[in-house]
Amino acid sequence: MSRVAVYVDNSNVFKNIKAIRNSGDKSWVQLYNPLKLAEKLAGKDELVGVYFYCTPPPAWLLTEGDESRNRHAMASKYYAAVGKLPKVELKYGYLQGDKKDPHEKNIDTQISSDMVLHAALGQYDTAVLISNDGDYMSAIGNTKKLGKRVELLFFKGYLAGSLKKGCDLTRRARKSFFEYLPI
Repeated sequence: MSRVAVYVDNSNVFKNIKAIRNSGDKSWVQLYNPLKLAEKLAGKDELVGVYFYCTPPPAWLLTEGDESRNRHAMASKYYAAVGKLPKVELKYGYLQGDKKDPHEKNIDTQISSDMVLHAALGQYDTAVLISNDGDYMSAIGNTKKLGKRVELLFFKGYLAGSLKKGCDLTRRARKSFFEYLPI
């Protein structure tokens, strides 16, 4: 039995699901349960950890009216619910810039360093990365140099080509993988 660690780039996942929903398929769940997702990806193998990377909702949402305050409250409740799941470690980046052009920072770096560190410490046999972002190629390469398998869950039509070549296995995300997380 292989030990599996799952690394979730939630902002990337959220943006992809939002794009799918905006294109007409409203059946995709945005407030998904990352533990259930990871368990589906691990299958019969042992799930040793789920690392969920996100940015907290910005404080300026609280000053923008009811809709923005509701978005802030929903995101805060969702992240609190994710943080209570067993085997799930919630890890935050931060936003830089103003509300017209915010940029997420320290998510890709955390995922990359954690994936390589956990591999070097022998904490898993297979890493599953959930992202379409090509910035992870160095982490994937270094993880494989440490003798670990790397799998990728990607969204149709949004995959960085370099990621597909670098991973041992790629799987396309399916809406059945994403179950709603009650908050």
